[in-house]
Amino acid sequence: MLWCVRHSAVHHLRSHRKCLSLALASRLCHRGSNSGELPCAAPSSAPLEEVVAFRRQQAQRSLLVEVAGPASAQELCRVCGLHGTVAALFHYTVPARGSTSRKEMILVEFAEATSIDEALRHTVHPPLKDCPPSYTPQVWLSAAGGHTTTITTTTTASTTTTATTAATLVSTAPVTEEELTRRLAECSSISEQVQTLHDSQRLTELGWRLRFFTCRQIEAALKGLFPRAAVLPFGSSVNSFGHRDSDLDMTLELSGDGGMEARGGSGRLVFQGKASSTPANQRLTLQRRMEVMAELLDHFMPGCSQVRRILNAKVPIIKYRQDLTAIDCDLTMANRSGYHMSRMLHLYGSCDPRVAPLVCVLRRWARSRGLTSPQAGRWLTNFSLTMLVLTYLMNTSPPLLLPLATLKVTTDSDPETGDPSFTIPPQSTAAAASTAEGNAQTLEDLLRGFFAHYDKFKFRERGLSIVNGRDFVKPVHCALYIQNPLERDLNVSRNVTLEEVERFSTEVTHARYLMEAENEEGDSSNTSILWGAQRLWQRSGTTSTSAARHNENFHAIDWNAVFKPDDTNARTNKAAGGSGGAGGQRAQAEVTGMRSPGGQNRFTQQELSGLVSKLKQKAQEKKTQPIRQTRKGKVKR
Repeated sequence: MLWCVRHSAVHHLRSHRKCLSLALASRLCHRGSNSGELPCAAPSSAPLEEVVAFRRQQAQRSLLVEVAGPASAQELCRVCGLHGTVAALFHYTVPARGSTSRKEMILVEFAEATSIDEALRHTVHPPLKDCPPSYTPQVWLSAAGGHTTTITTTTTASTTTTATTAATLVSTAPVTEEELTRRLAECSSISEQVQTLHDSQRLTELGWRLRFFTCRQIEAALKGLFPRAAVLPFGSSVNSFGHRDSDLDMTLELSGDGGMEARGGSGRLVFQGKASSTPANQRLTLQRRMEVMAELLDHFMPGCSQVRRILNAKVPIIKYRQDLTAIDCDLTMANRSGYHMSRMLHLYGSCDPRVAPLVCVLRRWARSRGLTSPQAGRWLTNFSLTMLVLTYLMNTSPPLLLPLATLKVTTDSDPETGDPSFTIPPQSTAAAASTAEGNAQTLEDLLRGFFAHYDKFKFRERGLSIVNGRDFVKPVHCALYIQNPLERDLNVSRNVTLEEVERFSTEVTHARYLMEAENEEGDSSNTSILWGAQRLWQRSGTTSTSAARHNENFHAIDWNAVFKPDDTNARTNKAAGGSGGAGGQRAQAEVTGMRSPGGQNRFTQQELSGLVSKLKQKAQEKKTQPIRQTRKGKVKR
């Protein structure tokens, strides 16, 4: 009788969890793309905690198999169908890179997590002397005459047939730059261009699954000693602003992802543990543990290569490449601040469908103009740029987004790690979505408004914050001040130099002029010429094939010539032998940029003259500003 009660309770709990998963799956569904992917490709209004839990369950039911090609899908489905029902199949190709050859991979999702254990129980190890027998959910499908195993199963032939035919193979391939250029040129409006760019570059359904599967690999490797270890992704992989080529940021929590399960059972028996040998120096303890983790990745875990230890950084990380999923990874330990920041960004990115496309097109623009860089340094980061976008959207008329204070999002301490975290009320998502509905601006309007807003912004004097949604006087001396919404006495853009802020302002002015010129021309019928949003990231040497023949009409800016007085240019021209001679032509070429070095930005002569006029006007306005004294006695305009 007791067994029956327990069996009924377990069955009820499994059914309840399955219903929750199905309900969340319906909330996660996104409109399908043209690539033939499954419709659940991006998160909607579900909180990030539910999204992460749902995706982790998917990863626990998934198996990554290397095959000879897409034609092996039917045989793979038959083999996997012997161990359980196959729910989904995703095929992708890992291109050759360095010493790594090209690989054909299929990600298999089972309907039940127990099917993975059953499949791995019958998986054989390769007969290699220097390869330790690892137990991981990454396998390869041998030829029909290769390794064979006698399988005892109760699966009937009809069930196997159903499992084989139920799963449809989904093949994905990234959109090439030429194809993207063609799609953007065929759009009928700038708003459609922005949306098309986002749909082509955002994380696909396969991208979501592979990122959580990469996290799952680490959890499975540590399962014996740390059965409740959790690897939580954060950053662009989960915050609604992810790019299909984005790195995967992860944090490893050996005690689990919180909750009562992290404490174990409720009996009197207590597990023995290994205390730190340096309890007084927690940073040293963290570095030593991450060193052990790096060795495990480097020597034992399949697919992990190029392992680099950056343990002396402010936040120690391990960088490595997962060759089987083609993802660059950054692993940290006991650092949930990035995950909590992703919760906040996910709240804003999921409240309105215009937010993520706008951030996507502005990141593309900033990257092409050299304002951001994948390398750490004095440049703007994607996070800082996203903060600029969110602050702007809080100041549109009417506002598209609400500040954190209005949404009643407060900061608190994580109960386990003590790190700062966000407390997001359940009604915040509904309040943010209802506010966004009151703004009817198009993506084109918002893009133009961003450049107009920051073209007038006084970065030298004012700081920005998404906590209150308005600018304020800088509390400290720095080139750019953006308040950290999690630790509010810190500046997330402290690394940015004054030179980079000036470059950002100049590029914003130029982008605003380009958008105004595009509005005046208003001709999008000629698809052979870059137009609209495409002109924002136009660069010499990277123009599309269709626009390459128009390259001779573009020129680079000689900034020294821009700010020289007109008489100085005339004397330079005269000394060079007059405008009619060879020397005059060379001097004129230097001014117009016809002999510019490779890699500089290029503009049409009409764009160049308009931008020069605007910059001269702004410089003249700055000269006429009244002079005032600072506290330190310095003269400031």
